[in-house]
Amino acid sequence: MRLDVMRGEKIAIIGQNGVGKSSLLKAIQNLIPLQSGHFEWGQKVKTTYYEQENRQLHPEKTAINEIWDRFPNMYEVEVRNILGRVLLSGDDVYKKVGSLSGGERAKVAFAIMMLERGNVLILDEPTNHLDIVGKEALEEALNGYTGTILFVSHDRYFIKKIATAILHIDMQGNAVYYPFGYEQFDDDQQQKEKEASPCTM
Repeated sequence: MRLDVMRGEKIAIIGQNGVGKSSLLKAIQNLIPLQSGHFEWGQKVKTTYYEQENRQLHPEKTAINEIWDRFPNMYEVEVRNILGRVLLSGDDVYKKVGSLSGGERAKVAFAIMMLERGNVLILDEPTNHLDIVGKEALEEALNGYTGTILFVSHDRYFIKKIATAILHIDMQGNAVYYPFGYEQFDDDQQQKEKEASPCTM
C-alpha cells in the first residue's frame, strides 16, 4: 500500500502484539532496517521519538541534568519550568533517572521532546506508565499540537481522544489505512464481523 501522511494528521498504528508496530516506528527512523518497501520524509520534517522503555535516558543522571546536559544554554529555572509543565517538580527533579518511577521517567522523556520541537512526533506506547492525571495532561498537549503524530497504543480511550486516522496491521503483516477516528473504525470492524458471520435460524 501507499500512504501519504499530511501535516496535522494524528495516526494511530494498531494491531495485536507481535505484528511489528514498534518495529515500523523504528524502521522509519532508520533505527533498524526496513524489511520491505521504502519511505521518504519531507524536506522540512524534524522527528522526535518517544521510546516506550525510555532507554535513551541515562539512569545515573538526575532528572534535571538529563535535560540540562542536552540543552546546556538553558538556565536552571527554565529547566525546572519545563519539568513542571510535565508535572515533575520539587525534590523529584534531583532524583536519579534510574530511581524514578516509570511514569516519572516518561515525564522526563516528554520534557525532552518538548524542547526538541519536532514537527513530527513518533510515540511508542506513550501512556504505558502514566497515571490518570499524566494521561489527561498528555492528551491535552497532543490535542493542541499542530504537527503530525504517528503513535502506537493499546489504550483505546487514548486512541479515541487523539487519532484522526487509523493504520491497522493484521497478523499477516497486511496494513490498511482508515482516514477516520477510532470509533468509526470500531464500528466498521464490527460491521465486517457481522457480515462475515454465518446466518443462524
